[in-house]
Amino acid sequence: MIGIQKSACAASSWFEWGCALSIGVNSFSADELSETLWVDLLPWLDDYVSDRAVLLEPLAPSPDWWFSESPSFTALEVDLEKVLEELAEVYVAHHGPAVLAESFPALDADLPVAALALDTRATTALRRLTSESTLACVLPHTVTDLFGVRGTSAQTVQDIVYGLLVCTVMRDPRAGIEDDATPDAPPVITALVDDLRQLAVWRRARGQGDRPLVTVEIDDESPEPIQELAARVSALTPADLPDNDRNDAVDEIENLVAQLDERESLVLRERLVAVDRMRLGAVGAKLAVSAGRAGQIEADVKAKLNAACGFGTGVGNLLASLRVEIQPVASLDRLLSAHPVLAAEVPSLHVPLWLVLDRLDDYFEVTDSWAAAPSVSAAVKRTQTLLEDYESPNGVVALDDVAAAVSMPRAELEVWLTRCGFTVVADSALTHSKRIADLAVGALEAIGAPRSAEQLVGALASDRPARSVDTALKNDERVILEDGVWRLADWETAKPAAAEAEEAPNFSEFGVHDDGSLRRTRASKGKTPEQTRQLYRSGVTWYFRIRVTADQLRGSGFAVPAGVAAVAGCRRGEVAELSSDLGAQMIRWTGAQPTFGTIRRFLRALSADVGDVVLLEFGPERSFGVRRPPTVPEDAEPLRRALAEMGHPEPLEVRGRDLPRVVADAIGLSGETRPRRILSAYRDRGEDTITELLEQAWVHGTDTTDD
Repeated sequence: MIGIQKSACAASSWFEWGCALSIGVNSFSADELSETLWVDLLPWLDDYVSDRAVLLEPLAPSPDWWFSESPSFTALEVDLEKVLEELAEVYVAHHGPAVLAESFPALDADLPVAALALDTRATTALRRLTSESTLACVLPHTVTDLFGVRGTSAQTVQDIVYGLLVCTVMRDPRAGIEDDATPDAPPVITALVDDLRQLAVWRRARGQGDRPLVTVEIDDESPEPIQELAARVSALTPADLPDNDRNDAVDEIENLVAQLDERESLVLRERLVAVDRMRLGAVGAKLAVSAGRAGQIEADVKAKLNAACGFGTGVGNLLASLRVEIQPVASLDRLLSAHPVLAAEVPSLHVPLWLVLDRLDDYFEVTDSWAAAPSVSAAVKRTQTLLEDYESPNGVVALDDVAAAVSMPRAELEVWLTRCGFTVVADSALTHSKRIADLAVGALEAIGAPRSAEQLVGALASDRPARSVDTALKNDERVILEDGVWRLADWETAKPAAAEAEEAPNFSEFGVHDDGSLRRTRASKGKTPEQTRQLYRSGVTWYFRIRVTADQLRGSGFAVPAGVAAVAGCRRGEVAELSSDLGAQMIRWTGAQPTFGTIRRFLRALSADVGDVVLLEFGPERSFGVRRPPTVPEDAEPLRRALAEMGHPEPLEVRGRDLPRVVADAIGLSGETRPRRILSAYRDRGEDTITELLEQAWVHGTDTTDD
C-alpha cells in the first residue's frame, strides 16, 4: 500500500494491540478509498444542514459535498488528511454523548485497534479504557467516556477519532497491519521515554541543562534499595540524554526556503516577509493567478513552514523559549539584546530573523516595537487583567506592585502601560477612566494629598478645563472640597486610625507614609471572587463573563483574575484540573497571573465566533463548562437583563420583589436589597454594563426603593 510507513509497535504479550501504522492518507489511491457517500459512512453528517452546514462547506469545493460525494471522489479535489482532521475536531466538539458504534457504523467491531495507527499516548488511553485488542470494546463508548480516562488530552481524543475516520474511509482498513511483531515494552513506557526526551529538549532550550528531569517522593524509612533508586532517578538531567536539538534557527529557515518552488518563493518574499507588503492582487498578476489563489498559496506556504518549525527544531525551540520570556510583553530592543540571533539576517530573504518569525508564527507577534505571544492585543488584555487584581476600589494600581509580578524593567513597564491606554500618575496606573471624575479621584489617591482642580488637570496631563473637573466632582460622595482643594472623604478617618495602628492597614484602608501622604497599603495581593469584575455567583455556581478572541479560537491559553482562580480551586503556585464533558480543563498559577488552558473545543461546540460573549461556568466538585448567556427580550426589565449578563440561568423566572436581592447575591452582598448600596458596589467593581442597567432601573426608572 502506498503511503503507509510502519512505526515501532509498542505493545506486549499482556496487551496484544498489534503493530501500529503511521498512515499517509493523502497517499492513498482512489481504489483504496470508499465509494460510499460520506453521509452513509458517517450518519451524524446528516445533521449538518442550514446554519450548521457552514462548519463543513469550506472543506471541499462542492456545496453539500458530504451528501453528494464519496471519500474516493473528494480526495481528487482536496487534501483528504485536512478534511479528516477537521471532521475529527467537529465530531469531538459537537458529538460528545454519541456512541461511537452508531457514529461509525461501517467499522467492523473485530477490527484490531492497531488499524487506527495511534501513537503511544492514544494507545495508552485506550489501554486504560479497555484491555481488549479490537474495536469491540471501544465502539460502545463515547467521546465523553474517552475524556474521562485519566491523563487524556483533547488532542489524544481527536487522534483516536481521526483514526476511526481513516479506517472508515478505507476500503480495507486491515491492509498493511502486521500483528506478528513482539515488542518488548507497553505503550506507556514508550510514551514515558518520549516525554523525558522532549522535556530534556525544553530544559536545554531554557538554559536549564543541569536541572533534574524527574523528582521522586518516597516514604520515610524506605528500604535502602528504594532510596538508591530514588536518588538515581532524581539525578537524571538533560545532559544524560542524547542532545540532537542543537540546530541553528537561521540555517533551518534557509533550508526551508530553498525547498520552495518559484511561485512559493515569490509569495514568501513579496508578501509574507516583505517589509512593504505587495497587495495580493499584484502578487496574483505576477503569478498569472487570481488574488484569491495567491492568498491560498500564501496560506499554504505559511502552513508548510510552520509545520517544519515545531518544537524540537531550532526555530521551534527558540519560539517556545521566547513565549515564556515575554510575560505579558517585551520591548523588541530588550529581546534582541537577550537573543542576538533574532537580529541576524536570513541571507536569502534579506530580513532579520525576528521579522520572519513574526510573519510566519501565529503565536509570536511584533507590533510597534513590542513583542508578544500570541499577540500584542492579547498582551494588552492580559495586562488589563493583571491590573484588575492590584487595583484599589478607586482604580489605582501602584507600579511597584505590578513590576514585581512581570518580567519587565520598571521604565519599560511604564511605557507599556501608557501604550495600553492607562494614565500614569505618581508612580501609579489609573484603571477607572470612563469618567473624568473617576480619573480625578484616582489621581488624588495616587498622589496622596489634596489638590486643586488645576493641579489635577496637570497631573492627568489632560486638556480638559479645570472647571469641568470641579463640576464632575461637585456631587461625588468620594471627595470633599475644602479651601479650594479636593481631598478624599476616606482620608478624614484614615489619619487617626493610621496613627494608632501598630501594623499596616489592609487593602481598603489608607496609611500615613513618611512623606506625609495618605496612600493605600496592600496587605494581600489578588481580589476575592466577590471583588472580581465580570465574575458572578448564582447558587453554588460561578460564572465568568468573557468576550471570545481570535487567539482563543486558535487554541491559545489566556490569563484570568485571581478571583477566577479562587473559584476554580487553584492557589498561587499550583496547577488545578477541572472536569468537564470535553475532558480535563487546566488552570495554572505558577507565574505572575493565573492562566487558563485552551478552551477552543468548548468554543467550537458553541460555534462561537470572535467577539461573542460566553460564560465560563464553575460548578460544584470542580466541574467546568462554557456556555452562552441566557437570552432575554430587549424590552425586558433592566434588572432581568442585568441577571442575563451575569449568567443567571433563569433571569425571567425570578420574582420581581426578589430581583434586587438576587442581583446583590451575585457579588456577595448576601441579603442586601437597598438599591443605592448595590449600585455603589457594582460601580466600585468597575462593572460599567451592569451599572448602566441598574441605573436604568433605580435612577432613571420608576423604582424608588432606597436606603
